Amino acid sequence: MSAVSSSISTLVVCWNNGDFLGRCLESVPSDSDLVVVDNGSTDRGADIVAERFPSATLIRLERNEGFAAGVNRAAAKATGTYLLLLNPDAEATPRAIERLATYLDEHSTCGAVAGRLLSMTEEPQHDFHARRLPTMSSLAFELLLVNRLWPRNPITRRAELADLDETVTGPIERSASCCFMVRRAAFDQVGGLDEQFTPAWFEDADLCKRLLDAGWSIYSVPTAVFRHLGGTSVRTLGRARRKRIFYRNMERYVRKHHGRLGAAVVKTLLVTGMGLRVAGSALRADREGINAFSSVLSGTLRGWKHE
Repeated sequence: MSAVSSSISTLVVCWNNGDFLGRCLESVPSDSDLVVVDNGSTDRGADIVAERFPSATLIRLERNEGFAAGVNRAAAKATGTYLLLLNPDAEATPRAIERLATYLDEHSTCGAVAGRLLSMTEEPQHDFHARRLPTMSSLAFELLLVNRLWPRNPITRRAELADLDETVTGPIERSASCCFMVRRAAFDQVGGLDEQFTPAWFEDADLCKRLLDAGWSIYSVPTAVFRHLGGTSVRTLGRARRKRIFYRNMERYVRKHHGRLGAAVVKTLLVTGMGLRVAGSALRADREGINAFSSVLSGTLRGWKHE
């Protein structure tokens, strides 16, 4: 791979990702600034970094402080003018990082760029492609299962950018943070990632919204290709905990960006939606689903106290 500018810092936050971490870090140019945060892993991920990538800055945290906190810790140590947020289960293909940086170099009002994600077998990862920012209507259609009953409805299609041509460079509202390069000035201007979205979910949407509100644009650069496994950390959380975290952070996002009225509306939608899911799980004799959605319902009604 050709060398890229030393003004790029690659930030990798890992939690029990040791099986793939070596491949991820090997895909980063050796002359770039690399900062790895280990979020209290119980595997050998941090040791792999120390042994195989001695030039990297390694930050070992005693507990899992979440993705957003990990990125902010890494950014505080980073020296680059561009910050690449790279998931530990992703790897850059040749020149991918360089292409993201080049786009930022050439477009001064662009605050962030996202690469294109492919699976390990080179298939498009539609679950991780760009989307629009959440709206009250798109959240309502999701929570009330309208998107399940009417998959091609215009609200959901618009939210998911169903007609997006993933091979064309263009402006987007929201990207997953798997391979997301942010201009350091833009990152600092909006205050980095919001650590209340812990351990994951909606911190990416929140960052993108704040970048756009601050006047920066965000672009998808499909020539910057990254291969990605996807979901390696969150699968270890278990279904019930995953659901609780996701919907709790959804409610937090709405409260932050849509105010008290929006929060009241989404809470009503959550209660209704979880009730529907509990009933559906019961009809399918899905005990795990009953427990997971009942847990979300309980958390919503209690106001997510102690979480």
